Amino acid sequence: MILEILLLAGLNVDELIRRIILNGAQPGEVLYYSSGAVICVLALLRRRYPGWTGQLAAVAIAISLLVSGVSLLSTPSAPLGGDCETTGLALLIGACCHRLASLRAGILAVLGGAAMVVAPQLRYGEDQPRLTVAIFWAILWGVGVAVGLMLRDSDARREAALAAARNRERLALARELHDLVAHHITGVVVRAQAAQVVLADSTEHEMLGEIEQAGSEALAAVRRLVGVLRSPEDAPPVTTGGLVEAIESVVDGNDRVALELAPGLAELAVAPETVSTVHRIVLESLTNVAKHAPEARHVTVAVDVEDRRLRVAIDNDGVARSRRTADGYGLIGMRERIEALGGRLTTGPDGERGWRVLAELPLPKDGL
Repeated sequence: MILEILLLAGLNVDELIRRIILNGAQPGEVLYYSSGAVICVLALLRRRYPGWTGQLAAVAIAISLLVSGVSLLSTPSAPLGGDCETTGLALLIGACCHRLASLRAGILAVLGGAAMVVAPQLRYGEDQPRLTVAIFWAILWGVGVAVGLMLRDSDARREAALAAARNRERLALARELHDLVAHHITGVVVRAQAAQVVLADSTEHEMLGEIEQAGSEALAAVRRLVGVLRSPEDAPPVTTGGLVEAIESVVDGNDRVALELAPGLAELAVAPETVSTVHRIVLESLTNVAKHAPEARHVTVAVDVEDRRLRVAIDNDGVARSRRTADGYGLIGMRERIEALGGRLTTGPDGERGWRVLAELPLPKDGL
């Protein structure tokens, strides 16, 4: 599809140049061909900048309506065609139906459909098949909307399947924690209590009390964790604060680490499990730097927010001696924690002497 758009844009510009050089072109024709090329470029940019899909579609629709308005004010004399413009509009409208919120996507789809349907009526003269072209463009608009909605539904089904899989994993982990870990901790607490009764006059009585208290606290923590795993809605709510402190607690005291935090990060609302995961990522990454790249002169920990995702990047310029081997348990553990939260971990070389660990974690809607 991209190659087709490039071809149409090339034909559009080529036709404009041919008319200007060989036959000359009226101002209306220049506007018509150039606007088609611009809309085609905007359609290409939707893949490079997916976060700007709505803005790109709005600009393309505005350009199309502007050209139609100019044709309405003058004598309709636009050349019959418009493949480049209509293809670009259909792709942008389909992308809006795929990616944007329902209300915004619906508004842009209606405006785009109106722009595509009325354009032949306003641009072409009475001697041209205006109604036929309008019907064809309306069909093309419908195809774009249908494909966008199909992709939207596919994404929704995939997200539902992932959520169901995560829920099954949570329930399985909750059962394991309850049946195995909690059982053994309970045994430790009971034995500590019994030992206190038997050794009531012993000097170890106080130590046994501490063991009992620690076991009771661990048992309570496991039960809270089991409850959260079984009922995610009972998890602690997102709160502000804690994220910056968690990062600084790892970096403080390490003079060769440069910390780069995005403005407003301290006021960002994040879930507690996200804070603990970020803390673990930074700690494990800096430990790996000290172990595998002790000769690194520059180590950077950068944390920012992009596209509703928290990005944590740890870079260093040391040459690792053993990084061509398989991932160790540290990286495996980090990857599992991040993927459990719906995030993504990327590790690998960065330049000739660099190495990067990049973690991307989703943020709640009220965290932005």
